[in-house]
Amino acid sequence: MKRIFLLILLGSSLTMYAQDPEDGLRLSWFAPMGTARSNALGGAMGSLGGDLSSNHINPAGLGFYKSGELLFAPNFTSQTNNFNYLGYKSGSSNSKANMGTFGIVFADGRKKNNWTSAAFSITFNQIADYNNHTSFSGNNNFSSYSEKYLEELIHDNADTLAALNNYIFGSSLAFRTYLIDTTAGPNGGVTGYQSLVPISTGVNQIYDATTSGSYNELAFGWGGNIEDKLYLGASIIMPMINYNRSLYYSETDLTNNPNNEFGGFSINENFSSRGWGLGAKFGIIYKPVSYLRLGFALHTPQLITFRDAISASMTTNTEKYAGVQSASSGDLNDGYAGIREYTIATPTKATISTSYFFAAPNKPSQPLGFISADIEFVNYAGTHFYANTYDQSSTDYYHAVNATVKAIYKNNVNIKIGSELKLNGNWMLRGGTAYYGSPYQDETIKASHWNISGGIGYRTNRHFIDFTIVNTAVKDAIFPYRLNDKPNTYASLTGNRLMFNIGYGIRF
Repeated sequence: MKRIFLLILLGSSLTMYAQDPEDGLRLSWFAPMGTARSNALGGAMGSLGGDLSSNHINPAGLGFYKSGELLFAPNFTSQTNNFNYLGYKSGSSNSKANMGTFGIVFADGRKKNNWTSAAFSITFNQIADYNNHTSFSGNNNFSSYSEKYLEELIHDNADTLAALNNYIFGSSLAFRTYLIDTTAGPNGGVTGYQSLVPISTGVNQIYDATTSGSYNELAFGWGGNIEDKLYLGASIIMPMINYNRSLYYSETDLTNNPNNEFGGFSINENFSSRGWGLGAKFGIIYKPVSYLRLGFALHTPQLITFRDAISASMTTNTEKYAGVQSASSGDLNDGYAGIREYTIATPTKATISTSYFFAAPNKPSQPLGFISADIEFVNYAGTHFYANTYDQSSTDYYHAVNATVKAIYKNNVNIKIGSELKLNGNWMLRGGTAYYGSPYQDETIKASHWNISGGIGYRTNRHFIDFTIVNTAVKDAIFPYRLNDKPNTYASLTGNRLMFNIGYGIRF
């Protein structure tokens, strides 16, 4: 596997703990959810307009509204995962009902000066669902979770007092339970640190994490229409993120040797992250002829301030050496969770799109349907972390995190295609697909999101209802831990998420 270079932890303290590059990727690499109609079309809404998802994709689409609309679009998702870790296969599943999308648009269809119509919209959209269960295991004789603690203590040149007290969510727990022990020189003095894990003879590793929460956007958007030709729009975005992870990880000696001073260890970690921020989206749609629409949208980075809390506990079986030892961060932090506050700037996104409307030859003014396509450019490597404090150690730390993000992620292109066909009466048939390419620079990591969707819709003058099914095939890599001095092992994930989405709207 190609070597992945990672940051070396800098200057840990009582309230500081590592940020993973995945913390930024969690905010940018996913197949966004929207209204039932948008989901059925693969999200290819960049040049279509006339849907509340425009507020989150291309706000110029609000300019197509000439009357008001109220919409509710809840969804239900079912996720299954299959893992391959060091040749050992396993699976997990999870399901949950979600609020989805709801919102309202107020439109003025009266012509004023050069404006044919204008609309203002308020929408709430759950664009990502973090509810999942990740579980895998395998035998490893190459590396150990304990080595990340060893790297930290050695890099910081930590003395034993620092090892006991300064890394209370990780390395100090390992040191206090003798998972990491000292090495002695000829005169009995401490010369360094070592892991008690017998890596060469192998350990069984178990990783089990349950996550919950969501990434939501509250959007306030405006769109205007000039002579039914040119549509302009902008929206102010307020992201709201709620993420929780409960992690259990363990390593067990494969030799069953009661005299090698290692029977196994386990760590339990509870992590929560709350984020609030601000961003903006701008868009334009142009109709050179009645049957063709061209669109462009720019999503600025969202500046999101996070407040994280973490607590951890560790138990190590050292057999005859010191028996079973346990320690927890609560014991070392007066019972409190560790807190860290920081800011993330999400990647910039730019979308170009086009839609072609087709009609029956004998009724060219009455479209029978359309086909729409979006190409989205995302600079995943542009994710940026900022310290919320001005001390030099925090600034240096986040410089290292940002360097790591640039080293392991790349920019990529997402493609979305959707089509709608009018049936007899007021019914519509929809289908779509979307492909989200890998954000990783390492070409050996096979990662993608591929959506295939379909749905039907029913429209009257005052009411409409949409039914949608979306199947997402996911390929990704899950790293149980990251090391600096050797290649990292990971579990290959192939997952499948099935979403059922219903939308009901009222026009006024």
